[in-house]
Amino acid sequence: MTTVADGTADAKVDYGLYDADEHYYEAEDALTRHLELAHRNVVRWADIEGRRTLVVNGKLLTVVPNPTYDPVGVPGSLELYFRAENVDGLAMRDIIQMQPIQPEYRDRAARVARMDAQGVDLAWLLPSLGLGLEEMLVDDPVALYAVFRAYNAWLDDDWGYDRDGRIQTGPMISLVEPSEAEADMKLAIERGARFVTFRPAPVDVPGKPRSPADPAHDRVWAMAAEAGVVVAIHAADSGYAKYLSNWGESDRYTGLKTSPLTEVMSIHIERPIFDMMAALVCHGVFDRHPKMRVASLELGAAWVPELLRRLKVAYGKTPQAFGQDPVESFREHVWVAPFYEDDIGDVRDSIGPDRILLGSDWPHPEGRTEPRAWIPDFLPLDPDEQRQAMRDNLKGLSGR
Repeated sequence: MTTVADGTADAKVDYGLYDADEHYYEAEDALTRHLELAHRNVVRWADIEGRRTLVVNGKLLTVVPNPTYDPVGVPGSLELYFRAENVDGLAMRDIIQMQPIQPEYRDRAARVARMDAQGVDLAWLLPSLGLGLEEMLVDDPVALYAVFRAYNAWLDDDWGYDRDGRIQTGPMISLVEPSEAEADMKLAIERGARFVTFRPAPVDVPGKPRSPADPAHDRVWAMAAEAGVVVAIHAADSGYAKYLSNWGESDRYTGLKTSPLTEVMSIHIERPIFDMMAALVCHGVFDRHPKMRVASLELGAAWVPELLRRLKVAYGKTPQAFGQDPVESFREHVWVAPFYEDDIGDVRDSIGPDRILLGSDWPHPEGRTEPRAWIPDFLPLDPDEQRQAMRDNLKGLSGR
């Protein structure tokens, strides 16, 4: 029997969880500790209207409201909002609860101790403010790679890519310059990374954007596939805010702040991952790299049935344009972490229980109070399927 933090017990889930989507909060020198002197002017802290914030490449960081993370949102405090149960029409600032930053958000030893208390055997930890960097630097590739490499070196310092089988982290990689991306993938593999982190977006080179499945990137995908490194695609600033401006909305990505049209269009969540997965399948990256494994994290699963429907229709119309059945290709190569507001039974019916991941988003306020609080959301699955989704699937991907 496993006891969870709120004092309740669950006799069915008597195993440790494998959590595919947890987060660290970056140290204040995460971007600068290893940043080459020639690029120190790219990143600076600034006091603007009494608030300490980051300026990157001359642009104000907007992906998070407070990059010092002190105070920071209490885990799970936005559940009412994300379950669409905000019947009183409260503003998000009136729903979220704040607290001082906790040691386990930045300190590895404290985090492992917290995982022990939470019944989590292994967690993938992903960026917080790092998820806004590529869009801010895409027009300056030299600075982009300098900042990414400094960030990844800090990440290895403070957390490690895979030190002891408890915490795994994914260095961030950008495809803007194929040869530089290959160098970063090589370094990630050499340092023992079990996954690498990408944003869901086209390769948005100014004036000449490319698909991430363009053959120009085949060496990157081949390296990951042959090394058994998972390509983790996580919610980020995908550059899609520019499409909102055509509909009279702001073209600034501001993290949790949203508008009704932005929410309905899911312009920062479902739209980018739908498009990226469609490109990976339709442009044949899985045909060329049959060992490639992709995990979709903090992007939900509501987009999956419609993508599979459209792939099926396209294949029925032009089977000669595909190297294989695209629906089967997706199901073979892609793992998905649903949101707690998704119907897990529907996700299982779309992709199978062996392709579902638990992704708690802890300690972000959008997630739950703790990873095991997600267990009731997996009750539509039978016990064997629950174990696959909450442990065994990530165990296989992580190599642990």
